[in-house]
Amino acid sequence: MKISRNALCPCGSGKKYKHCCIGKPLPGEEGSDEVLAEEKREMTRAGVILAVIGLLVCIGIGVWKDTYTAIVVAAAWALGQAAYMSFRNPPPVNDDAGNPAALDFGRREEK
Repeated sequence: MKISRNALCPCGSGKKYKHCCIGKPLPGEEGSDEVLAEEKREMTRAGVILAVIGLLVCIGIGVWKDTYTAIVVAAAWALGQAAYMSFRNPPPVNDDAGNPAALDFGRREEK
């Protein structure tokens, strides 16, 4: 959706768009505050669900086998959960990364 620079800002501040939110994502678009908050709530909910399931599995194994086996399963579950949460929503690719393997200390190569 294209908004005129002189139109009122859709955020509801009463200012012109050019003096308020120009260059920022609009509500409901990718990167807006509402979308980022929803993604954070979803990630938190998934983490809590995985933690509760892991706790129940570890308690069950502790009752069925022994405490040591339950501790090992808990450690494995925690590592698996950390890996899942890390790789589930990776950051976007940076198109202007330069040479990420170079140690240039902030200096750019001149072309």
